[in-house]
Amino acid sequence: MCGPASGWSKVALVVLIVGISIHIAGWATTNWMTYSTTNNALETNIGLWRMIACTSGSCKDTSVASQYETATFNAVRAMETITFCLAFFTMVLLFIYMCAEGMRTPTGAAVIMVLCYVAGACSFVGMVVFITSIPDPFVVSFSLGLTVIGMTLILIAGTLMIPDSFDNNDERIDDDDDYYGHRRRSAVSPMPLFKRGPTSRGVTPISYKGAIEGSRWRSY
Repeated sequence: MCGPASGWSKVALVVLIVGISIHIAGWATTNWMTYSTTNNALETNIGLWRMIACTSGSCKDTSVASQYETATFNAVRAMETITFCLAFFTMVLLFIYMCAEGMRTPTGAAVIMVLCYVAGACSFVGMVVFITSIPDPFVVSFSLGLTVIGMTLILIAGTLMIPDSFDNNDERIDDDDDYYGHRRRSAVSPMPLFKRGPTSRGVTPISYKGAIEGSRWRSY
């Protein structure tokens, strides 16, 4: 994928995509908090945007009632939405980092790492605010758990970018290598023979008279 991008960045992209998907599942579902009576005659499931109220088996899906839309509840909405936006932007940036050679720098990797940590921190703050302000008699439900998993994976994706962030360029591709790391052949043609100067070592003929006819060559 995308030529010579590091294995760390490729794994980080996969982990980040999975984390965003799970975060969206928690962000959009209607089970952040739930309440039900002993015989389940009355059951209420509330998400960040929708709620389902069931009475004697008859359920109604509506927007969240105004009585639950407190300032802290809206703060949770804002923090989890910021998390989604930051994580999605980071995913796009990471893909560009992998595919664009000019972006594959320690600075680019550090920016991606920091964005993952900021997104995870926003999600964590939203969850803490939600848990500390949940009204009685409601209890937390699985949508919050999905968000926790998504946040954890986003933080792991940021951690996987640490090796690229501290890369000292020792393993960067040499300027004489092509996109896939193969050595380019020199574009300079050999110097023509007639333009070459005298060599530092030559030969000269020496004639011999006698039984051996012809000439021999001696190096000087």
